[in-house]
Amino acid sequence: MNAQAVVRLVMCWLTLLAWPASAEDGVSAQAPGRLLPVAGSMLHILCTGAGAPTVVLQAGLGGNVLDWTYVQPILAQRFRVCSFDRPGAGWSERTDQPRSADAMAEELHLLLAAAGEPGPFLMVGHSLGGLLSLHYAQRYPDEVVGLVLLDAMHPDQFTRFPEAGVALPDDPHLVLGRTPVAAAAYGMPAPLQRLAQELAGQGKARVFVVREMLGFVSDAREVRALPIPHVASRVLVHGNREWDQAYPDGRMEEAWTKMQSELASELGAPLPTVVQGSGHQIPLDAPQAVVDAVEALALALGR
Repeated sequence: MNAQAVVRLVMCWLTLLAWPASAEDGVSAQAPGRLLPVAGSMLHILCTGAGAPTVVLQAGLGGNVLDWTYVQPILAQRFRVCSFDRPGAGWSERTDQPRSADAMAEELHLLLAAAGEPGPFLMVGHSLGGLLSLHYAQRYPDEVVGLVLLDAMHPDQFTRFPEAGVALPDDPHLVLGRTPVAAAAYGMPAPLQRLAQELAGQGKARVFVVREMLGFVSDAREVRALPIPHVASRVLVHGNREWDQAYPDGRMEEAWTKMQSELASELGAPLPTVVQGSGHQIPLDAPQAVVDAVEALALALGR
């Protein structure tokens, strides 16, 4: 696809996301998708395009459907594509359900069913969304034909990083307090930067970032307690070594690269693709790399 075609697609996407809001929405745009009743809450899902398999996009911590601003409209030219907001994020409401990997897999399963999306699914997950997509494949193996993991949280990282001398933050309230709302605008096109900050600044969004962070270690244990599925997969890893800023001797990057290679091996996937020039936010830094990985996997599946 040439650059002009990509620009036209993204401009159409921005038009969809910038629809005027009513006063009670609390943000400057109405939900671009549908709000559906799931597990005692109202969850937001946005499905576009047509074609099999259905690609399901799951954002990382604090993310929402805006994280896929560049990826979804391109993929939707060939596939049915669904992005969604976990409870508290984006346009989804709060929930009283626990923020465990099991609970979040069940919520997504129910949300896809409520949306009338039968699959099969090719799951694409970024960071925490990668770990949760992996767990979805563990819980619902008959629904998942492929996985694309983008700098996905590793089920062993909470032991492996400390073993490598890397200290992970353990106080989510402190992390949230030190993260400005403006960070939510990172990588977003200018017309969406204000909206991204409004969504991230909502009280419900900040509460659920903390709730999800508090569940990190137990989520990882839930994933490790089950066999890693041998499903057609691709693993992408950031390539700009941004974590050398925290550990200039490279210990964090080295540990991360090793874990990602081991995860690819467990999945039966090729060696990870290092996305040169991209930071951790691969869907925003290098959307074409995500598109290429999905298309390559679909081709390998004969789709």
